[in-house]
Amino acid sequence: MFRRLHFKLTAYMGLILIVFMFFVATGIYSFTRIVYEDGNKDLMETEAIRIYTYRSMTYSGFMLNGSFLQRFGPSVALMGTQKLDACYVIYDKNLRRVYSEENEIAIADDIKSLAEKSLQDKQDSFVTKKIGRFNYRIYTKFFNDMNGKSVVQVYQSTINEDILWSFLKTVLFVTGITGMAILLCISYAFTGQAIKPIRDTWMRQREFVADASHELRTPLTVIQTNLDVVLSDEEGTVDENEMWLSNAYSETRVMAKLIDELLILAKADANEEKLDISEFSFSEIVENVCQNMEIIAKKKGIDFQLNLEDDVMIRADYDKVRRLVVILVDNAVKYTEKGKVTVSLYTDKNKKKYFTVEDTGIGIAAKDIDRIFDRFYRADKARHREGGTGLGLSIAKWIADVHRYSLTVESTINVGSKFTLRM
Repeated sequence: MFRRLHFKLTAYMGLILIVFMFFVATGIYSFTRIVYEDGNKDLMETEAIRIYTYRSMTYSGFMLNGSFLQRFGPSVALMGTQKLDACYVIYDKNLRRVYSEENEIAIADDIKSLAEKSLQDKQDSFVTKKIGRFNYRIYTKFFNDMNGKSVVQVYQSTINEDILWSFLKTVLFVTGITGMAILLCISYAFTGQAIKPIRDTWMRQREFVADASHELRTPLTVIQTNLDVVLSDEEGTVDENEMWLSNAYSETRVMAKLIDELLILAKADANEEKLDISEFSFSEIVENVCQNMEIIAKKKGIDFQLNLEDDVMIRADYDKVRRLVVILVDNAVKYTEKGKVTVSLYTDKNKKKYFTVEDTGIGIAAKDIDRIFDRFYRADKARHREGGTGLGLSIAKWIADVHRYSLTVESTINVGSKFTLRM
């Protein structure tokens, strides 16, 4: 399922990249061509003016030997000495060819209609036209001065430029394909990272449902088995079946606790569990919880110690913080046999508050520490029941996170564990 999703996301990303690269390449090509054509238009207009100025001076009879024009003519026309590599034709008002300078491929007759239109409209024109097998850039300049109306046509073949533009398109295409292939590979890697949290969440959800079913099935099986025994004893009294009924009742309490914890986590996931913030003494909560747990600890032969700083005040949700304390202390007592449990509450020199629960119990293996706060996770894969549901530490971690506290654990197998709540 996630493999297919991965490929779909990559395909969608690839489609977006293709469209993006297409528009970028098209934009670059079009912009470059427009700028280039505008530049050529300006050059051809300048060349037309230079030609017209030069010819006008010649026709006026000024320095007919041309030595002055050859030396100063371009400067007079403000042209500089550079001449555009192009052919040109000059027409008078009657469309008679006055002068022309053409190469072996003459197209003046093919573009004469443009000169006629320029005379009629009294406007300049700039076009690119295909004549025969080649494209030509044609600039037609209209003049109207003391010499009368005339038209200068400047044209040049674009064959070399067409080759250049074809090469540019090929480069853009190859670059685009190569870039897109690289971006697709990068996209594949990034989409894989993007769906990883979704995949992990889905896997945890599936595991959560399976574990919840398992945890609910176990007490239900015990209840059903005990009630079957009671029902099979048709002549037995309630007192005679007290053990079986007691077993069934105790399992209902386990189920009630499990369902309560499942509801807490479900509301937490849906952000429906609201905090009732108030200021209270954390010291009183810890003392009260430890007084109750100390009785259970002594029955198990555990040395229970409490190091408590008085009047440690916090602003938090009273019920949830109390539940967190109960979970951590109960967890320490539950997994310690005839050892030692130490509960501490203190404030450091930076006014940071610390609540720690340390035991000398069975400890947690290094490979299990990263998952100890996962729902239903227990270090013992056989899931030996110790009266818990496997949700306590998950709830404790959620309570710490929702209050923006830090809950960490340090542990060594067969040495003990230490849970630290930093507030």
